Amino acid sequence: MDIPFSAIDETFQEEFKEALGFTDIDIPLVKIKPDLILAASELIDIIGGETYSALMDSYTLDQDEAIVDAFKRAIATYGYMEFAPANDIAHTSNGRRMRTSENEKTPFEWMLVKDDDNLKRRAYKAIDTLIKLMDASYSVWKSSAKNTETYNLFIRTVKDYSEHYDIKSRLLLLKLQPGLKLSETREIAPRIGSELMTSLKSKIKNQAIEDTPTSEQIPSEDEEKLISHIREACAYYALSWALPRMQVQLFPEGILQAVRSDRETIRGRVVPQVPVIDQAAQKFMADAERAFMAIEHQYKKMFPPEVVEKTVSETEEDIYGFNEDDNFITT
Repeated sequence: MDIPFSAIDETFQEEFKEALGFTDIDIPLVKIKPDLILAASELIDIIGGETYSALMDSYTLDQDEAIVDAFKRAIATYGYMEFAPANDIAHTSNGRRMRTSENEKTPFEWMLVKDDDNLKRRAYKAIDTLIKLMDASYSVWKSSAKNTETYNLFIRTVKDYSEHYDIKSRLLLLKLQPGLKLSETREIAPRIGSELMTSLKSKIKNQAIEDTPTSEQIPSEDEEKLISHIREACAYYALSWALPRMQVQLFPEGILQAVRSDRETIRGRVVPQVPVIDQAAQKFMADAERAFMAIEHQYKKMFPPEVVEKTVSETEEDIYGFNEDDNFITT
């Protein structure tokens, strides 16, 4: 698999340090290449093979400098995130040994844990920055299947999501897509029907694409309210779905704070445990349930159920379950 760095070791080391920005050592290509390939594979899963190939072409042809720089940084940061923990330990014929020297001091365990956490956040932010740059000006990405998948959802953009919960991340929006789709198929379609759902999505697209859409092509005031409730429900449902399934570092820090203490051990700062994650997921699901109720209320307002007037005899019979012509009753 191709990566956006020179195959010449000396040149690679300069490119890698420039892309990463915070290392002060020369890492031989042969040592870190497997982790860079792993990073490339992860990026392909996110942006698609077509876009990755286009980025490699831009790198080879020395085009789109800002995007290529972000591309290299994303690969370098994610690759180093995978490389660093294994490199802390020397894997020798005598087993694993801690690397030490006269001018270096082995960090405490909690320092390593904190640094691993920071490396993950750096890696995700680097990928997020690349996606945002491509959103603005990279035509191959803008027309790719991975990007246009979001066009078929009620929540299409980070702005749509942030009206209800500020995720601040284009990468996280892509990762949340399965949860958003699940909320639409399991919860929204049964409540409003597939026909209305298709109509609303079509009007949302017209609103985003058409320069001067007609009143029939855009949502009415009542439909805007319904769409807002739907987006709120999907936003919270997707977060509830995602929390037990994804890396904590993907989410804004306010969702799950790491547990901190003054103890200089690995437990001094740990990822929130399963009960804490479950509690947060349940909280978001409770918010989603309230939004589902608002959807049902707005739907009934827009489409009131038909009232069928009963005859006098039907009304009298319905009161007690029998009428004056019945021969026998018991109590």
